[in-house]
Order: sequence, then C-alpha cells, then structure tokens
Amino acid sequence: MSELTKEQLKKQSQDFIKLPVWDTYYYSSGLLRKKMEDNIPGFLDKNKKHKILDYGCGVRPYEYIFDDYKSDYTGVDVGENPHADIRIEPDEKLPLNDGEYDAVLSSQVLEHVENVDLYLSECNRVLKKNGLLILSTHGTWQFHSAPVDVQRWTSYGLKNLINKYDFEILDFIPSLGQLALTSQLRLTFFHSFVKEIAKPLKLIYYPLSLLYQFKMMLEDAITPQRVKERDSAYYIVIAKKK
Repeated sequence: MSELTKEQLKKQSQDFIKLPVWDTYYYSSGLLRKKMEDNIPGFLDKNKKHKILDYGCGVRPYEYIFDDYKSDYTGVDVGENPHADIRIEPDEKLPLNDGEYDAVLSSQVLEHVENVDLYLSECNRVLKKNGLLILSTHGTWQFHSAPVDVQRWTSYGLKNLINKYDFEILDFIPSLGQLALTSQLRLTFFHSFVKEIAKPLKLIYYPLSLLYQFKMMLEDAITPQRVKERDSAYYIVIAKKK
C-alpha cells in the first residue's frame, strides 16, 4: 500500500472529529471536542513552546489544539499507523528519555490498554517535573474493540487511579451526562442493527439519527452538572506530575 500524503493524513484527522450532523456520534463527539478545545489551552504556558507526546495517537485528531503552543509534537501508537512517528508493541516501554516532554496527551486510549500500570508509569516517566497529563477516557460506553476494549471507570475510580501514579489532578471535566448517554446507546444499537441486519432501513436511520442529535442536546442541557460529574460517558483529566 502506498504511503498517504500529508494532505490525506490531515483530512483523516479532520474527518474523525468533524462529523456530519446526521452521524451517530455527531453530538457526543462534538461535545468532547469542544471541551478539549475550551479547557486544554488554559493549562499551557503562552510564553513557551512545548514538547507534546500523543500516546496512542490514532489519527492525531486533537493535534490542532496545540498548534500555537508546540515546539514538537510526537505521535506514538501500536500497529501500522501511518499517523504515528513512533510505533511500539502493546507491552513495550516508550523509546524515549526520562523527563523529555512538557505534556502527554492520551485521548480515548486508556479503555483499550491491557497493561494500565505500564502505560501510566510511562506517562509519568517521560514527563518533566510539573509536566501535564491530559487524558480522556470513558465512564459509561458501549463495547468497542479497537483492537481490544478492556475497562471503564467511575469518576472516583479514575481519579483514584491517576493519583496513584504520582500525579496531582488539576481539573476533572465530564462530558455527556447519563440522560443523553441513554439516547446515545440506543442510537448506537439502532445503527448496528441497520448496518448489519436490516440494511433497507438505512433510509429512515439518518433522519432518526438527526432527531436524536437534538434530543441529546436537550437532555444534556437539563442534566445538572453535579450529576454529570458523578456519571458521564467521557471524563477529561488534566493533571501535573509531582
């Protein structure tokens, strides 16, 4: 297979987060993206350039958030990922020096990691003192194997886990409360049913999905923040290395 051009790689990244309004994950994905955009820059020093490590980079969907702050952005992933600058095996330590990076980004990776101890230990090791860990993962979500799907967290459990690896949590941001999440899970089931079993129903699925996007917006708007902080689909953790 021929290598993808820079333009093709960039388009893959953009397509991953800029979904059409009828897409199954339009609202939930867009909400997570907005929370990343709104919260991450506030923890970055405007007067310096940062070395950023995207650990489990996928298509590097959030690299653009760091454009005004980065001196270097390195993507690491397992497998044959053309977006990755460094490719490793699942249980392999990072081929990087101690204290090399100002920030580590881990976006929707931790739920797929079998050796969480190694992963979070490596996050800490490669960070400079007071370096930032910016991590998002799932509270409640459907099974999605890519290539494996291992775990979910309660808000308390995730905070407790991060603290164990010598990090101080600076902010903990929930995204998509449980009321909207029930609609998201139902819509995801409908999508799988239409895609795998009842393909002729695809014609009515997209109008239904569009309706559900607005339904989730309303449901999320009326869910109290204290409830979201306890139970949500996504959590974003911003922590610093002690």
